[in-house]
Amino acid sequence: VYLAISHYNPPKHQQERMKVSRAFSSSRRYAILYLAWLCFSYNMFHAMGFSSSSSSPVWIKSKSNRRASVSKSFLAMSSSLPMKPKGCAAVPYEKKKVAVFGAGGYLGATIFGFLQRASSLYGTGIGGPSIPRAISATATASESLNKILIRCFALAYAGENMFRLTNTQDVSYMTQSLKGMDAVIIGTMYQLETRPVTGNTYEKGPNSKTYEFYLDSRYNARTDVSSDDVDVHLSLFQNTMKACKEADVKHVIVIETPDTMNVEEYAKVLDEVGVPFTYIHSNYSPGGGIETTKDYTFEKGIQGDLDIESFTLAGNYMSVGGYKAGDWMGNLVQEREAKSAADSVIYREDVAALAVQSLMSLDWSKRRCLEISTKGSLDEVLKGGKKNERILATRPPKYDKEWCINSDILAQKLATIEE
Repeated sequence: VYLAISHYNPPKHQQERMKVSRAFSSSRRYAILYLAWLCFSYNMFHAMGFSSSSSSPVWIKSKSNRRASVSKSFLAMSSSLPMKPKGCAAVPYEKKKVAVFGAGGYLGATIFGFLQRASSLYGTGIGGPSIPRAISATATASESLNKILIRCFALAYAGENMFRLTNTQDVSYMTQSLKGMDAVIIGTMYQLETRPVTGNTYEKGPNSKTYEFYLDSRYNARTDVSSDDVDVHLSLFQNTMKACKEADVKHVIVIETPDTMNVEEYAKVLDEVGVPFTYIHSNYSPGGGIETTKDYTFEKGIQGDLDIESFTLAGNYMSVGGYKAGDWMGNLVQEREAKSAADSVIYREDVAALAVQSLMSLDWSKRRCLEISTKGSLDEVLKGGKKNERILATRPPKYDKEWCINSDILAQKLATIEE
């Protein structure tokens, strides 16, 4: 029977009919698959909220939190559909070198600690010999930085090879300190303390003095320049940006520190220098503020449920008719005053983690401003709905493969605002 079936040749008209039937069946399957793909794509785009609205020809506005418009099916699939980063993590084997200004301050030291952990992990796109690099004015910052690293980052340590002492009054000297860096994290305004210049660096005599700068403050340090002295702070910021330009830095993360005045002047410097940047502004009401988490260690991770709103500057915003350098900040200030800020606390550790995650997730070629606020504790959000679940005895969690706990949540938020 097998031989009979295998050697059976149907008549020619039946063969033609079978070919037509198979072709029709195949085309019908392709049509069904194509329609299913169109429906899936349509639902996904609407679920992810890809509907950007531009209130100005200068920027494109987008938000990270779209919980009301996200369907349940997308929430279920979010863990199985990773969003590809567009920053340095997009090509992780090309290790990018990052420097931090003012690493002697608490915020600067926390950023340095996160970068140090990220540089030891594959997939972040950050690394290289003696990376990250701490930029300071005197050796005082080394002592302050290592105290915070030992306490908050499991006995981490920054050696002398990770430091560059720079003369903030000399742009060429600062350029040498940034040689070979791909990205830099800076602040608008620092806590400035008068200190003796470290020997064998750039001193002009045995009694030479300079300003040590801390991002954004250092415990028990003097504040020798008030926030009202805008000229001193703006001059330091301008010299830093010029040095980044001459050192061929690809991207700058700018953190607007508390008590920063005349923010339009800082925006003007960013436009005039021309280095792509990400400007981070913490949006809180007078009833809120920016605080430091008590007894913080990196195992605690992200503290607040951050709401991130992005304003990406258009590629040709400088050529818009009537535009002047720094005008984009004036428009943002008006929007901030028009809406009430959340009466909540933003933690310095969250700002530090956001700065590092922005380097991994966001396109370095663009210029943008991130407005952040909090909607409460992230711990309450993560534990919501799990109070009645039975807690089984498990081993203590390991954090050796994470640079910051719950940083994946920040990555998802930033991925949704990136065009």
